Amino acid sequence: MLHEENFRAMDTEIDVLIQSRETARPIALFASVRVLFEQQEERFSRFRPQSLLSHLNGGEAVDDAWLAAASRMALEAHRFSGGLFNPLILGSLERAGYSRTFAEVKSVGEPLPLPAPDPGDCLKITGTVVRLRDARMDLGGIVKGWTVDLAVEMLSVPEPNVLVNAGGDLRCAGAEDGLGTGWVASIAALAGRDDAWVGRLSGALATSTTLKRRWRTAAGASAHHLIDPRTGMPAEEHFVQASAWQLEAWRAEVWAKAIVIGGDEAAQDASAAGVRFLALKRPDARP
Repeated sequence: MLHEENFRAMDTEIDVLIQSRETARPIALFASVRVLFEQQEERFSRFRPQSLLSHLNGGEAVDDAWLAAASRMALEAHRFSGGLFNPLILGSLERAGYSRTFAEVKSVGEPLPLPAPDPGDCLKITGTVVRLRDARMDLGGIVKGWTVDLAVEMLSVPEPNVLVNAGGDLRCAGAEDGLGTGWVASIAALAGRDDAWVGRLSGALATSTTLKRRWRTAAGASAHHLIDPRTGMPAEEHFVQASAWQLEAWRAEVWAKAIVIGGDEAAQDASAAGVRFLALKRPDARP
């Protein structure tokens, strides 16, 4: 029997699906996923003054295994994405106007061409102690993907057939029907067209786009949340949407974002790294 749960966390919609032999609703399992997302948001939200991340961004050395793990993950993502993923773009996001939760973003801010610093120079991890100097960090996307991974790994111990989707970052285990392999998933096309892809998913799939989380700056220009760390500006929109398949959702999230930011060159790098992806241009874009 398919059991479903939906809730909101990390400023996005979370969907949890469990295909179980049991007919009774697995209330405890759904509750455990809610708690996990809330704990991760409490640790890593840049909008919560008492979060571990806020303390780190405030100049404190933070001794915490969760923050150390996320920081190491961010450094690895910076490396394998060729620098297109950079967690130190928080200043650029805020200058562009994304200084509060997205529902509260108004026509404020103005992007400035100021490249993000190298996280290898600013972010220091010693055991479980994390230090950050001359920069501030945003871990929203990568932590969202990581939390999806943690949720699926936790759920799949008692229930082998599960799927978790957090705002386009999804990962599954087992099968939707409990018999075959994978879950049926789809990627939305642009401009209300048919789906760009429909198929069976095993592992993780993440989609990143510039078509959502957009706003007007104080000068009336259009801005979006995908900052190119090389310029400190919202990325030029060569691709407006990219999806990447990986075994883990956090890696898929990083690659999808990197391809949107980096365009054709990043797509070539993804192909060379063996990453399966789908990148879409605007329907009216020139080839």
